[in-house]
Amino acid sequence: MTMQNITLSPERRTAILQSIQPHRTKLRWTAGKVALAVVLAALLTFSTFAAAIPALRAALQNALGNFAEQSQPITGIAIEDNGIEVRPVAALASSNLVRVWVEVQDKTGDRLSDDMLIGGWLEHEQDENAPVINGWKGGERVVYYDENSRTALIEIYEIGRSIADGTKVNVSFSSFQSAERAEETVGFPREMLSVTGLKNMTSDMGVPLFAEHIPLIPEQTPCELEGTNSARLSSVGFGEDGKLHIQVAFLGEANHSGSTMHSRATDERNPEQYLGGGRYFQYNDQWYFDEVFDITPEDLPYLTFGDLQGTYQLHDPVEGIWSCTVTVETADEVVYHPNVQVGGALVEEVRVSEIGISARSSSKGTKLGYRPTYAITKDGEKLYLTNNCIDGGWGTVLDDNGDPLPDGMGYAHNQWEFDEPLDPSDIVLLNFDGVDVPLQ
Repeated sequence: MTMQNITLSPERRTAILQSIQPHRTKLRWTAGKVALAVVLAALLTFSTFAAAIPALRAALQNALGNFAEQSQPITGIAIEDNGIEVRPVAALASSNLVRVWVEVQDKTGDRLSDDMLIGGWLEHEQDENAPVINGWKGGERVVYYDENSRTALIEIYEIGRSIADGTKVNVSFSSFQSAERAEETVGFPREMLSVTGLKNMTSDMGVPLFAEHIPLIPEQTPCELEGTNSARLSSVGFGEDGKLHIQVAFLGEANHSGSTMHSRATDERNPEQYLGGGRYFQYNDQWYFDEVFDITPEDLPYLTFGDLQGTYQLHDPVEGIWSCTVTVETADEVVYHPNVQVGGALVEEVRVSEIGISARSSSKGTKLGYRPTYAITKDGEKLYLTNNCIDGGWGTVLDDNGDPLPDGMGYAHNQWEFDEPLDPSDIVLLNFDGVDVPLQ
């Protein structure tokens, strides 16, 4: 595979960002499993710049840990947009887990950080031999940031969604935002909460709207907030939707995507209930945060509102479209169907791979994840896995249209990692919360 560098024109980038389906496949590659030394040697052939940074090499070594031989090297790909270059370098996967490591370099400025906010995701079809469920989780994190080269090593992952060997996984990023921020607490005139008859935004105003939260039209009740230069009230009161809104506009260095301001509301009739939820949006080059409370004017005498808690992002995100596809090779594994009852949950399937164990059980109320767990090997060694749990969730089975089945049928999906690679056939027994589940 020859090295490819892609730079999108401003017109092309704008067209992609405005598309209703932004997940585009750009490039493809396949790679076999190799030892870590070979991974790093392959990186040398691709990016002399990256390989010349010992800290990035060490960060990748640490990230792969003992599982270098089970990983895939990724070489020969560089995707650039808006001055940011993305270079995938390695992947590690089992039938319910995918991890991809990517170098991200700012080639024109200093807009990244070790705690930056990342818009990223993985996309792929689920294993056709496994039940299609939702409820899996994914995310991304900065593993290491090198200030001198302005390069971050980022891990993007997905846990709990079934994937077959040879599946094409789309790896995409949409934004990178330095997480430098400021925080403050501000009082506000609570008498404004009783205002009624305010207008909600409409679709022709150019702001994406969601049925559960349609913001108020900005600047209906503008008011300064004492003690801050970072925010002011924009529209406060009850809207046409019958809900209470506290909407603020952000000023100066706080006028960025991701800035928020909350007030915690307590209902004396149910003090444990959490009220409120908000969203930020941009309108006429101004960023707003609209917090909504699903209450009525008649509820106000029973509610206590705390001061406003402001969290201000001090940098705009770098937006673009960085997307490519990898054909994932999963680690070797053995599949068992023990059908053993554990505390009300029928353990229907156990997958033991070189890098960990996943289990599927039938009861939402008795998830196996995070319970005391250990494995027994052929040699009688006991491997404690309780603290190695990376997933313990519930997924609802979906029909052919991607909708949950009417009866709410689902599975608990649970996953544990090994400390080092193991031959899957070496595990002969699992113990979940004191109950033995024989595998062989």
